[in-house]
Amino acid sequence: MRHEPIKTEKLFLLVSSGATVVRKPISSGRVLWGCELKSRPETRAGRNRRHRRNLNLVYLAILILGVCSFLLLDRAIVSQKLESERAAVQRSLNSTKLRLEGLLDSYGHMSRSFAVAQSFEAESGFQSLARLLRDNNPSVINLARSRDFVITNVHPIEHNQDLLGYDYRTNPEQMQSVQAALDSGDTVVVGPVHLVQGGLGFLLRTAQPGLENIVSSIVLDFEKILTESGMEAEPQVYMSSARIKGVPGTDEEILFGMSEVWDNDPVITEVILGQTTLELAKIPSGGWQVDRSHHFILFLTIAILAGTGVFGVNYARRLILERAEARRRLLDAIESITDGFVIFDEQDRLLMCNDRFRKTFSASSDVISPGAPFQAILVDGVNKGLYEDAKGREEEWLADRMRLHNNPNGPSEIKLSNGSWIKVSDAKTRDGDTVSIQTDITELKTALQTAEDAVRSKTEFINNMNHELRAPLSVILGYIAFLRRLELYPQYTALRSAIGDDHKLEALLNEFCTVIVDQATKSENSGKHLLDLINSVLDWAKLSSGTVTLRLETVELDQLLVNLGEEFRSSAEGRGIRLEVVAAPLSIEVDPLRIRQVFTNLITNAIKFTDNGFVRVTLSTDARSVLVTVEDTGRGISEEERHWIFERFAQVDNSRPGSSGGTGLGLAITRNLVELHGGQISLTSTLGEGSKFQVNLPIDMLRPGKVAT
Repeated sequence: MRHEPIKTEKLFLLVSSGATVVRKPISSGRVLWGCELKSRPETRAGRNRRHRRNLNLVYLAILILGVCSFLLLDRAIVSQKLESERAAVQRSLNSTKLRLEGLLDSYGHMSRSFAVAQSFEAESGFQSLARLLRDNNPSVINLARSRDFVITNVHPIEHNQDLLGYDYRTNPEQMQSVQAALDSGDTVVVGPVHLVQGGLGFLLRTAQPGLENIVSSIVLDFEKILTESGMEAEPQVYMSSARIKGVPGTDEEILFGMSEVWDNDPVITEVILGQTTLELAKIPSGGWQVDRSHHFILFLTIAILAGTGVFGVNYARRLILERAEARRRLLDAIESITDGFVIFDEQDRLLMCNDRFRKTFSASSDVISPGAPFQAILVDGVNKGLYEDAKGREEEWLADRMRLHNNPNGPSEIKLSNGSWIKVSDAKTRDGDTVSIQTDITELKTALQTAEDAVRSKTEFINNMNHELRAPLSVILGYIAFLRRLELYPQYTALRSAIGDDHKLEALLNEFCTVIVDQATKSENSGKHLLDLINSVLDWAKLSSGTVTLRLETVELDQLLVNLGEEFRSSAEGRGIRLEVVAAPLSIEVDPLRIRQVFTNLITNAIKFTDNGFVRVTLSTDARSVLVTVEDTGRGISEEERHWIFERFAQVDNSRPGSSGGTGLGLAITRNLVELHGGQISLTSTLGEGSKFQVNLPIDMLRPGKVAT
């Protein structure tokens, strides 16, 4: 019976004595672990040379990686610094753009206000308003007003008299902007344009409300506007320039600043002025400088990382070598143990086993291979008659064995057909694997069987001996009982009649009878003691063999304890101690004979080992149990004796005055009888102060009716 290799991600291993473990591919795309013998095992020197060669290659790879990392990181850092510097220049340029747009917008408002004011003023008021605006705005070059496209007013008049009477219709470009202002009713910005008086400027044209085609014009100095917007701010930090883009014939004409700005990859932004686009540009005053100050820190960082990598490689190499050595030692240890060892994965397929396991189950050796399912191995053994207990009940036995294997709950035992016994100890790992130890316990089972036979023979011998001893002893006690009552003998009556009135003979006869009765009483007490010893041995033999069966009945436990108190009261008073019974009404289901035996042992022991004070028996209940406490003020039991007082043949120190002998079985029998009832017995004692025995019986033994309150 062969098994196809099972595809799995887990590593499989089959240990074989004298074999070296190697990787062995046995399925497509997957690898299991098997065992093969290498014809030429690698020498230690060869292995060391291979390790050093691999280590040198790793060091070289770390060096190359370090150099490449340095170059790439340097490039990234330089790029990041340039981006950061460009971002700073961009922020400055954006600020300039915003100020320029704000200035043009404010001058636009001024132009509209000027036009509105002119609509309320006479023409003579033009000069005063224009002078006021020009004096408060240094960027204003001049102001003009036209009516029906002809300039009628200009300020300042000096140097601009030639403009009076100028007709915009003679210049199509200017006519276009004037007409745009009239059509839109808003301020139109034109420029930058070349001015007649020289230089560059912005023209702001605003139509005056009304039907007279009145247009106000303000001419702004281009360079002053740019300077006012911040194009020349921080000259030690930035170089600025401006040019027109998108106007035919003036494309990329430099209007402000130096042309070298445009040759050094400047930061550029655009300002839209109607149909004209003004480009603003800035660069650092010293050009784009590459900062190499990070080289030392970067080199140091790469060196530290490379050193860490070398250390990590050496550390990992040492760990790998140590793990390989530990693995080899583990495999040797597993192989050397005398027990069978096997591991199955979470899917119950064979991962690893040692040679001992294979020998134990050699009948199934052809299916014991990596990846073989546990059930397949088990079924193969059953089919080949390997398991003695499975014969005739194969399916039932297989189901039980699989249940124990899948849910380990302690060791189990298997008997093989060759007579050997195997103890199987299964356990689950955290990964769900099953680890199993197969221990040969044949010798132990043989010894145990021998011991059980010996115990059985001993028990039978004790039972027979007890029977043989108890029968004649009972007869002897019967005869001794007759000796205590001489008047029942006819011979005694005849002798008494023969003596008649002879007082001397009568006195002698009475004295003789007293001696006989006294000796008979002593003999009877000794006989009863011997009978008690025999009964104790017989009870222990029954308990040891498990032949004691409880006959449960409903018992008035309080009445039973009261009756025992009355029975032993005279014995207690004879020793000068007080016997008390405190018991509330309570009914319980127990074996009356055995439970009476329990409390008889406890009460008689308490009386026997108490010289003065009291013996108190208390009955109570709690939420979990029925409690019977036997407490005395006797000699107490030492801590050492408390450890074994409930063991068989255990006796307290008999050297104490008043101690009496016994078998040492009383408390052992008591404990066994209590445990048979499902209860427990405990002891607390202080040497010289007394002892307290407490019997706890299960609360579910209570019967409806009398319940302690």
